[in-house]
Amino acid sequence: MNIDLLNNDNLIFGAASVEFSDEMFRFYRMTEELQEFYNSEDKLRIRAYCPSGVRIGFISDTSTLAMEVGYGDFSRSNFNIDVVIDGSEKMTFGPPEKTSRFSFSMEIPPGGERRIEIYLPAMAVCWVKGIDIEDGATLYPLPEYNKRVMFIGDSITQGMVASTPAMTFPAQLSQTMDFDFHNCGVGGATIKGMVGRMVQEFEWDDVIVAYGVNDFSQARQLPSFEEDARLMLNSLCDRDKGCFIITPIPWATRKAPNEIGLYLEDYRQSLRKIAAEFPHFKVIEGTDLVPDDPAFFVDDVHPNDLGMSSYADNLQKQLEQSGSF
Repeated sequence: MNIDLLNNDNLIFGAASVEFSDEMFRFYRMTEELQEFYNSEDKLRIRAYCPSGVRIGFISDTSTLAMEVGYGDFSRSNFNIDVVIDGSEKMTFGPPEKTSRFSFSMEIPPGGERRIEIYLPAMAVCWVKGIDIEDGATLYPLPEYNKRVMFIGDSITQGMVASTPAMTFPAQLSQTMDFDFHNCGVGGATIKGMVGRMVQEFEWDDVIVAYGVNDFSQARQLPSFEEDARLMLNSLCDRDKGCFIITPIPWATRKAPNEIGLYLEDYRQSLRKIAAEFPHFKVIEGTDLVPDDPAFFVDDVHPNDLGMSSYADNLQKQLEQSGSF
């Protein structure tokens, strides 16, 4: 039985829109306005088109699942797709290198009706040709989530080097805390005030903002950085929802300043100062989320799977202690 994704949009999560063209379901996590904003640079354009955080989820008693996908541009040669059963059993499928089409089939572990969630790649454009389950199997939407969380940030939020899409920190956090989420992280992005206004088009209950490492590495002057941070937080706090801003996590073992003589701590301090102007926003220290240790990073900047798990686990503790999540 083929699942009709176009007429069952309640099975799709983390997408702003879905279209069917050239025999493929295409998922866009950005609105047209956001995508146009990131079209200014080719590397940002591709990363914004990647379906980071897009999932297809349902309840079914099927004993088999088969899927065919197509791939487009990519930012990292990681084409993995995760199938997560009941939030704990994860199976990963994907070609070792770029290919136009890829398909896989799998057996679902027995146990009656199971919660099945399919995570599309974080750093490669991926379209779905079709998803087939056993003929006569049940098919129900997932239970309604209590909340939806908006994640805004850079490559660390998008999940640049996580081994599989379910290993990004937003994905791990949503699994353990049982909420829906939308990932608007874009690798290479710096904080921009207008993005805060643009994400108001989405429905969300809480927002988590995480920028600063690219602003530091691209040597942004603090007045410009602070102006954009202020504009973003001002737009986001209008909803009177749970609002959190994460200061930059460590750049492992780095002690040197950037080319204009500023340290990563200078950007953290600026975010603390700006956040103090907005009572709705709570500051979470990135240095409390991932240790300043190369073992938690791929390249001293991007967390590996161990770093992503540390990020998710420690962020969960901070959110639970906040009293407003």
